[in-house]
Amino acid sequence: MHELAKLQNEITNCVRCPRLIDHCRNVATIKRRMYMNWVYWGKPVPSFGDPEAQILLLGLAPAAHGANRTGRMFTGDRSGDWVYRTLYKYGYARHGFSNSRFDGQKLRNVYITGTIHCASSEVSVRR
Repeated sequence: MHELAKLQNEITNCVRCPRLIDHCRNVATIKRRMYMNWVYWGKPVPSFGDPEAQILLLGLAPAAHGANRTGRMFTGDRSGDWVYRTLYKYGYARHGFSNSRFDGQKLRNVYITGTIHCASSEVSVRR
């Protein structure tokens, strides 16, 4: 467990890809109007869930105004609405929504991660 916590800390403090880090920070500064009152996470997003899980849910990258805003994978966007509703339906999630990393969501036997932990979009991958 200690190693996983160490890895999560390394992820959230990572600055190895300056363009992606700049993108995360820019999105967190230049917000969508509907999220103007939110304090964005704006940095690499850690994985989430049960570290002893038998099910791994792998996303591509945090959504710019979803996980980059909330700080939790598949949280605060439409894909997350579907994911958590489905996980709840089959008994893997405490409730069928996830809109904030402070919403009390807890996963059973599922661990969520991404291939990239920084908010990615067509903006971040272009030169």
